[in-house]
Amino acid sequence: MIQAATLVTNLDENMAEQITLTPSWQFTQSFTTGSSGATLQDLTFRGGGGFLIEHVEYLNVKLYEGNGTLRGAFTNPANIAGNLYTFSGNFSLNSNSTYSLGLTVDSGANPYGPGYLNYTSSLNQDGLAGWGIGNNFLTWTVGDTTAPASTTGALSMAMSGVVPEPSSLSLLVLGLSGMAMLRRRRMG
Repeated sequence: MIQAATLVTNLDENMAEQITLTPSWQFTQSFTTGSSGATLQDLTFRGGGGFLIEHVEYLNVKLYEGNGTLRGAFTNPANIAGNLYTFSGNFSLNSNSTYSLGLTVDSGANPYGPGYLNYTSSLNQDGLAGWGIGNNFLTWTVGDTTAPASTTGALSMAMSGVVPEPSSLSLLVLGLSGMAMLRRRRMG
C-alpha cells in the first residue's frame, strides 16, 4: 500500500528575495531524502511576475542524482495557480540520499523579459522526517567552467509524491526479520 504525502516544503516561509530568470543563468537547488524513499510526482515553486505568468513553458526543471547524473525532466507545467507553478514527474527516490533540481530558461524567453522565482532565508521546513531542502542554491553562467556561486537561502518550493504506508513497511521489516531468524536457526 502507498499513500500520498508532502515530502518536504518551505512554501509558507517568508520570502527573502526573488531570483531573476534569464537564459544566461542556471540555478541548482539540492535536497535530501529521509529514511523513507518515495516517488516524487509533483514539484511546486512560488514565483513572481515576468514571463512566467503566461510563458512558464520556457522554464525547464530537471532532476539530478547527488553525483550530477541526470535522472530526467519534469513535465512543464502540470498546473498554474496564482503564483504557484507545479510541474509533474514520476521519479523514484532512494532513502537517505541527496538530489538536486536544475532550473534553466530557454533562450526564447528573452522577448518576454525576465521571470522571477522566490526564495526564503528561513530554515523552517515541513514534511517527512529527515527530508530537507538545502539552505542555499547555486547559480552560474551557462557554459562557464568556473565554480558556481552559492546563495544563502532556499528556493520556495514543495515536493509531493507517494510513500509506502507505515503499516506496509512494518510488515515488510517484520517478515524480513523473521526470515533472517529462521535462516540463522538452520545454519546454527
